[in-house]
Amino acid sequence: MPPLSAEDGGPVDAGQVIFRVSSALARLIRSHIGELAADSAVVFDSPADIDSYDDNRLSLFLYRIDQNPWLRNLPPTLTRRPAGDGRPAALTSVAAPLVVDLIYMMVPYGKSSELELVLGDKLVRLFHDIAALEGPWSDPLLRATGNASIDIVPETESFHVLRDVWAGFPGKSYRLTKLYRLSPVRLPSGISTAADMVERADGDFAPPPADHGPVGGELPP
Repeated sequence: MPPLSAEDGGPVDAGQVIFRVSSALARLIRSHIGELAADSAVVFDSPADIDSYDDNRLSLFLYRIDQNPWLRNLPPTLTRRPAGDGRPAALTSVAAPLVVDLIYMMVPYGKSSELELVLGDKLVRLFHDIAALEGPWSDPLLRATGNASIDIVPETESFHVLRDVWAGFPGKSYRLTKLYRLSPVRLPSGISTAADMVERADGDFAPPPADHGPVGGELPP
């Protein structure tokens, strides 16, 4: 696969897309919620790994990766490799990216129950006001991999579903939980093949035949 290039022209590691999405989301939260402004306040740990509530904290836990059903089976794209270093110009067919949705579980932890309500309030208002990771909240790698704009959509789940999720955290009581889906997220494919490129075309063109009127004789008067 031809190497992807960042905005500064340097290569990028396409295997970091999900990490960069998570990091951009954490940066957005820290920038808008003062109680979570510390670098250590937003963590990627699951609620099962958080035991202490001495400091304000948000568990930004990626608990599901779903393949996007609406953007499956996209056609490949053609890219042109310019000539250079003794190689002729060539075309490369690059397989379509795998498009996924990332579902995050967000659980606020505060020094008090009252503060946790404040964190929950600010969290839902933030994603009402800023409904996409884009512009200053994106980063060069995301833009280089076709992820310049990623929607942030609240997920509506029943209490029974959330209860089942929390059942996977032994010894942990249910806490205020919000689910958000980030979509679409494009993961570049590593499959590419050489494509034939026409380098020369020859043609033999003859003048059009003279107009002899309608076939089969003249039209009746």
